[in-house]
Amino acid sequence: MDFVNYIIEGFVWFYELIISNITLDWIIKFAILYFFIIWWAFIIWVVKDITNRTTNILIQVLSILIVILFTPIFWLPIYLLIRPRTTIFEKYYEEETQLESEEEDEEIEEIKEIKKEILKCPHCNKHIENDFQFCPYCKEKLTKKCEKCNKDIKIYWSNCPYCGEKEKEEKKIEKTDWKEKIKVKVEKVEKEKEEK
Repeated sequence: MDFVNYIIEGFVWFYELIISNITLDWIIKFAILYFFIIWWAFIIWVVKDITNRTTNILIQVLSILIVILFTPIFWLPIYLLIRPRTTIFEKYYEEETQLESEEEDEEIEEIKEIKKEILKCPHCNKHIENDFQFCPYCKEKLTKKCEKCNKDIKIYWSNCPYCGEKEKEEKKIEKTDWKEKIKVKVEKVEKEKEEK
């Protein structure tokens, strides 16, 4: 406890000594010292800032000389206006993110191209695009209406992605069945003509 009191008494004595000896001369010297400390702090800050913002030696030297030769009160605002807007790191980061986004766009386009190659008509097995309603080669219908929500869905989907309704499987009529039905109809028509 005596040690703490001794330190407190030392601070009080030092404070009283300073207060009793302060004159206008001391205040002026302190203000000048403070001004030069601030000036050097601005110079150090400008050196670090301008070297982070540009690799152009001429701009770096001019910026530092402006703050060294003239007081920061007058030239610091001008420096803040003429310095480059972004740092070298920010420029590099922007370029990297731009390159990454371009690469991602290219990858997306490649994936789309691959998907286009994968989609094939279930009837003729030729390449089709996702939004086709009919196959351009065999004229096969590629979509059907959902019975519940009445939205277009692909014929090879077993469930509707919009309402979840399970689609009924339709009987697929083979080409030979169609030919036979056509023959039967043609024969009927011919018989009717003969009877008339």
